[in-house]
Amino acid sequence: MKIYTYSEKETKILGKMIGTFIQKEGIKTVALFGEMGAGKTVLSKGIATAFNIDEKDIVSSSFVIVTNYEDKGFYHIDLYRLENISVEDIDLWEYFERGTCVVEWAERLDNLPENSLKIKIDLIDENTRVFILEI
Repeated sequence: MKIYTYSEKETKILGKMIGTFIQKEGIKTVALFGEMGAGKTVLSKGIATAFNIDEKDIVSSSFVIVTNYEDKGFYHIDLYRLENISVEDIDLWEYFERGTCVVEWAERLDNLPENSLKIKIDLIDENTRVFILEI
C-alpha cells in the first residue's frame, strides 16, 4: 500500500491510524526505513499516540537506543548510531517479545520478527512524503 502525506500533521494522523491498526491486528513490530529527515520520528509520534503516549515524549535520540514505555507495552527503538548489527547483538528480541516496538533505521538490522509491518518512507519535498507499507 502506498500513502502520501503533505504535512507533518498528516504524517502524525497516519501514524495514529497505523497505531490503531497494529493494535487491532496484533502486529508487534513496525520497522521504519528512510533517509535522514524522511519523517520516521514524526510517524513514530503518531503511532505512539494510539498507545496513549504523548507525542512530545517520543524523540529522535541519537544516543538512546531503546526508550521504553513498559506501562503502555510500547518500545521506541532508534538505531541511527548503529550499523550492521543483528538483533542478538543488542538483545532486541527481548523487546520484540514483550510489547509493540517501533524501530527507526530498521535497515540496520539483519532480520526482523515475522509479521512485522515494514514502512519505507520517501521524502519527495519539504512537505510531501510517500509511505510504502508491507507486511
